[in-house]
Amino acid sequence: MNGKTIACSKGCQAIVDTGTSLLTGPTSAIANIQSDIGASENSDDEMVVSCSAISSLPDIVFTINGVQYPVPPSAYILQVRGLWTIH
Repeated sequence: MNGKTIACSKGCQAIVDTGTSLLTGPTSAIANIQSDIGASENSDDEMVVSCSAISSLPDIVFTINGVQYPVPPSAYILQVRGLWTIH
């Protein structure tokens, strides 16, 4: 994110499940993403961000076999009940 590696700095194995709309991964990697975008836990144990922050969030770039795949905030943030949650 923003040009820096926040997970798997030496590479790691991964599985892409195109049948889910959730971003999942190792706890520490997901926690790094949540921290970097300023997410916080709400009373329902969901990670949320302020609606006003959406336009300033960075793309998350996954590099697979040397090819970069940018994922924009519109693809990793989901609006639920008028709130934005990490998807």
